[in-house]
Amino acid sequence: MFGSADSLITIDLDAIAANWRLLDGLSAPATMTAGVVKADAYGLGADVVAPRLAAAGCQLFFVMSLDEGVELRQNLRLAGFDSLPIFCLSGCHAGQEDAYLAHGLSPVINDLGQVARLGMLARRHDVAIPAALHIDTGMTRLGLTPHETDWLIEHLQDGANALDGIELVYLMSHLSSAETRNATSNGQQLAAFDALRPFFPKARASLANSGGVLLGPSFHFDMTRPGIALYGAHPAGTSVTGVTGEQTAALQPVVRWDARILQLRHASTGEVVGYGGTHILTRDSLIATIGVGYADGYPRCLGGIASAQIDGHNAPIIGRISMDSMALDVTNIPEATIRAATAARLLGPDYDSSMMARDAGTISYEILTGLGRRPAWHYLDDS
Repeated sequence: MFGSADSLITIDLDAIAANWRLLDGLSAPATMTAGVVKADAYGLGADVVAPRLAAAGCQLFFVMSLDEGVELRQNLRLAGFDSLPIFCLSGCHAGQEDAYLAHGLSPVINDLGQVARLGMLARRHDVAIPAALHIDTGMTRLGLTPHETDWLIEHLQDGANALDGIELVYLMSHLSSAETRNATSNGQQLAAFDALRPFFPKARASLANSGGVLLGPSFHFDMTRPGIALYGAHPAGTSVTGVTGEQTAALQPVVRWDARILQLRHASTGEVVGYGGTHILTRDSLIATIGVGYADGYPRCLGGIASAQIDGHNAPIIGRISMDSMALDVTNIPEATIRAATAARLLGPDYDSSMMARDAGTISYEILTGLGRRPAWHYLDDS
């Protein structure tokens, strides 16, 4: 099961494809559902995940940086999907212009400097540069500011064309609180985005991230951009109810993480477990040490909080989590069961990334992108 490693992370590619189909089915047929595979497909391996999404029907991808875009282009080409559009969310920066052309990548324009840079590139090569324009409607992160947007609109009127040489494929913005269905900012950003669309009549529109997809059709426009939901989690984590909760429950779990049981040992009442002696045994106990620690991406803060599962039984983590290992209290598991067991499950359908994130005081995005490369990795793909 583990080979030369002490733990195994299993990624269900069919589940990722099924989640994409589920999200795609929530929009009208004319709405494209992109695949956001930035940060190495949220830590799960864009070189494997993106081709599987393409095979499922995904026709457009988003990454963050030019470097990610170049790597994705190479991997999609090797898988036979060379012509699919790839948009880089950080945009085109000085010195990157020729690489965008060489690899057939499309920048997401975030400021007027990038508008000027792409215009010069287009004139130098006598080509039209396909791009998306990101306008900030309330996130105050990337995207043209209101002042820049006003300037651009003014310089697109009365015969002026500040976007000369740029083929504006998409007008886009990003929701700041889409994971919260009743957030007032959702409606405010939707209205702001709608008000800007007439000034860019030839561009298709995109506003919805994962949470936005689940907010409903009024947020979908021409293209949606789900990310975390592809990987089996809702951006609000475990705190979703109602219709959104039902939709989230339909997402398929993607990640399993199993760890080798390195040792079983009996310990007596009063003995301490782990660094600092933070856990003192209050009974004679059977302790299992497993081969995962914070160097593998398991949050150190979960010592004394989370549990693992062994053959359907909960095994609480006791003491501090070490770099390479952690201790489980398996006293309550039938001895025949624990003696026959070889592995403990750390992530899976019964305790997924959202639950781990809740217990660690973080978000599932951080859990997934923090998974280490020391464990063995295996991909399931029945197709």
